Amino acid sequence: LSKQWYQRRVRADRSLTGGWAPRPSETLPPRPYFLATQNQIVSVSGDTSYYNQQAADALLDRLGISSHSLDIWTENIRKWISQTIFQHLYREIQTINKALDQVGSAECKVGAVSTAVLSKISASKHEHIANIALLLPYLEVSVNQEYLVNRIGELASGSCVGTFRWESGGRFKNQPWNKELPTDSQIVMHCISTYLDSHLPRNPMYPEGRTFTTQYFVQTPSKADTKKREYALFQSSIHPPHFKLLVGDEVWEVSKGRNNLFHTLILLLYYLREEQHGMLGPVNLGPTGLNLTWIIS
Repeated sequence: LSKQWYQRRVRADRSLTGGWAPRPSETLPPRPYFLATQNQIVSVSGDTSYYNQQAADALLDRLGISSHSLDIWTENIRKWISQTIFQHLYREIQTINKALDQVGSAECKVGAVSTAVLSKISASKHEHIANIALLLPYLEVSVNQEYLVNRIGELASGSCVGTFRWESGGRFKNQPWNKELPTDSQIVMHCISTYLDSHLPRNPMYPEGRTFTTQYFVQTPSKADTKKREYALFQSSIHPPHFKLLVGDEVWEVSKGRNNLFHTLILLLYYLREEQHGMLGPVNLGPTGLNLTWIIS
């Protein structure tokens, strides 16, 4: 967050307590905060780039996010991803496949043909399958549609994406996952980006309709140029997946591994709530809008 915001927060804490009211973690010797600079971001696939666990812990301390809160928020965001993204998406796939049966296109079901074929079907039979055009952007994360649809179904099971494997995925045709297939992290990030694309107003600068993906998400090997954006999610590594949040000249980075994506998304929500008044561009993330801020309540 900005230096001014942080100073305001410190003054507010002092006004409420009459001085410093240390959290339990503050009774320990303070840990130095090492700020990652832009030139430490190296877009090399297979490398998590600059990473400092001490800095990651210090960042959460600086923001006032306890490990207990982070655990709760992680559970919340996993539930939201499961129920709002994957369960809804998989139901829509099943509905569209039933409709394809009814219009005599059973051989062209979602998961059996390419997105190009589905796009042609959408154009020719739009009045019968109105939602197929809305589904297509979610499927663009992989050319292997059979695997993708099967994996979406697996991620939709349960209530909190319990089958999620951050650096790999599921078995395919009785074979172990391989790097020719998208990781679960890639599928989750793509589907969330597409969901937010669909809720942000169209911008003439992004004619394909991917406003969030283009404006707020950067993926290696693209460079993370913050001069063009105030904040953005940055995927610095594909294998293994690793995500960071860029805020101005700072790099907000949390622990690597299985929760890295979830925690980075939480940082984005936290930043938007505290610094952008709960707004993602013109869209309200509170109860009267997309209702995402409950995740970090």
